[in-house]
Amino acid sequence: MELIHSQISEILSNYTSSSEGFVTLQSLIMATFISTRRDRQVSKEAYYTILGVLEDGSREVLTVVNHPTEGALCWKDELEVLRQRGVEQIDLVVSDALQGIENAVCAAFPSAAHQFCVAHVKRQILGSVSHKDKQAVAQQLSEVFPLENNEMKSFEGYGQFITFVEKWERKYPALRRYKAERSSAYFMYMDFPAQVQRCIYTTNWIERLNRKYKRTINMRTSIHLEKSVIFLLAAVAMEETKTTYSRRIYQFKSWKEKNKKAVEEQRKER
Repeated sequence: MELIHSQISEILSNYTSSSEGFVTLQSLIMATFISTRRDRQVSKEAYYTILGVLEDGSREVLTVVNHPTEGALCWKDELEVLRQRGVEQIDLVVSDALQGIENAVCAAFPSAAHQFCVAHVKRQILGSVSHKDKQAVAQQLSEVFPLENNEMKSFEGYGQFITFVEKWERKYPALRRYKAERSSAYFMYMDFPAQVQRCIYTTNWIERLNRKYKRTINMRTSIHLEKSVIFLLAAVAMEETKTTYSRRIYQFKSWKEKNKKAVEEQRKER
């Protein structure tokens, strides 16, 4: 994909322009690492993406930006830039459990609920147990993280998770770290309508976008400078926003009406 100057200008303006009065129901945030040439050296650098679900159920890539490393402070900066561009409200942020990320989100959007990726924690836990215990642990994890079920709220799910950890921690001491209070963020999806839970309990959507980024980069034989990488990623993001992401996801149709009370109650508890 060869980009001419006018296309590059359009791509960059798309991710720096104002979004006055903008509201997103859900924002997924994640960085992917790509080999980048800087100062005659090549290293893996972090490229940050924010993918938003809008009030009409469509999706839009809101941010594509580079920082040499991934960290909560960088995410705080990018979320604050998003607010300065006019994004007034985010109902829910979905991310991995990067250390300090919850503080970064709260600093920029203090009213946003925050969901950690369930797929990540399941994978990490299964990677910490022996082969002979994997099947039993996987089955119990599926019971701890039920979907499309509004009978259980986040605090109940977190309580069941602590019981699960206590059952296995003697055999696998590494699991004790999951008893930290921040692990409650793995269960925020339970406070949202059952029909949207599959859409919000993981970062799968943005991980698919990251894989498309990688395919585009891997088609090139040379290592690019940071600006060139941004141009390529932003071109992919714009194409997805205009095609795949423009289709409205029906599960979000009644988000505001059905979820408003539950979210407000959860924020009061926090």
